[in-house]
Amino acid sequence: MIDNLLDLVTYHDGQIASRSLTKKLEMASPITLYAMAAGESISNESGKLTKLIQVLEGSLQVETADEKYLLNAQGMLSIAADQVHNLYALKDSKILQIEVK
Repeated sequence: MIDNLLDLVTYHDGQIASRSLTKKLEMASPITLYAMAAGESISNESGKLTKLIQVLEGSLQVETADEKYLLNAQGMLSIAADQVHNLYALKDSKILQIEVK
């Protein structure tokens, strides 16, 4: 059990903080919590599993080859397996990423 996701990662200027929740939640699929300071980005990422991205707080821009999305707090987006994408924090943002088959 996790009482408050937002307390598990903190912001650091010029960095992206992350914490895996997979073992804590006893899950087989990867679950990662990120804290991205405003202006930080993750570029040209893809993976073998579909990603569910939920913004817990802040504002995140997500780009794929075909689209550009703006996710605000409580927004969620799925990214297909093997889809190259970029994440850019418009504001300090905490993000939950769940990978599924």
